[in-house]
Amino acid sequence: MKTDEQKLNIVGAAAQLLLENGSETYRVEETAQRMARGFGMEQVNIAAFPTSVFLEADGRACVRRISRRGTNSQRIAMVNEISREVEHGKLSAEQAERALERARSTPGFSQRVLIPAYALAAASFCLLFGGDAATFGVTFAIGVIVQAVQPWFAHIQMGVLLGNFVGGWLTAVLAQMLQIALPVYNVNAAIIGGIMPLLSGLAMTTAVRDTVYGDLVSGMVRALEAMLLATAVAIGVYTGLKMAAMMGGIAL
Repeated sequence: MKTDEQKLNIVGAAAQLLLENGSETYRVEETAQRMARGFGMEQVNIAAFPTSVFLEADGRACVRRISRRGTNSQRIAMVNEISREVEHGKLSAEQAERALERARSTPGFSQRVLIPAYALAAASFCLLFGGDAATFGVTFAIGVIVQAVQPWFAHIQMGVLLGNFVGGWLTAVLAQMLQIALPVYNVNAAIIGGIMPLLSGLAMTTAVRDTVYGDLVSGMVRALEAMLLATAVAIGVYTGLKMAAMMGGIAL
């Protein structure tokens, strides 16, 4: 039988898992409240932020630090389902704890899925900016290379920012260099399409949703994060264009 302090830690673990995988802060608080009620804790105070979550119940406190964030909708869905089962008494604290561990260990999409998905998205975007069939093929190839190097930055500090910078840099350099060997495609459309999947549309959408729901601090933090990621991409593209021009590429 779990103590109230252990139950509070389980609720904190669920909230942390949601924040680490891209959930909105209002959803985190709702889910934590739902689980707390299911555990018999009626008076629970919860404050969730993109980098931390605080919980308090009957003089007991739980603080979770969010050091790494990403996007995994499958984990979010699993935690939501666990919270609803706890709320309706279908899962005990012990069962919920084991279920959360399974959710945490659930892997995201493999590179065999992400690489063609990224490449196809990039190639599709290039068509919206004046690309033709040749541009589609070149952008697809660039997308394959850019996504293939992204795992190198997954386990380092500031890995997302550095990954976006390198992704923008690679896109610009490859588009410029390939233009020399294959001068029949739209290099501008290839670069724009190639960087579109790197831009954080989900982070900005989450920022807007948090702001609409009254979580102004979380909304501003997420909006700033999205802008920083976009800036990293832009700097990478600029650096790549300058380097390509110095190496004999076509200056834009």
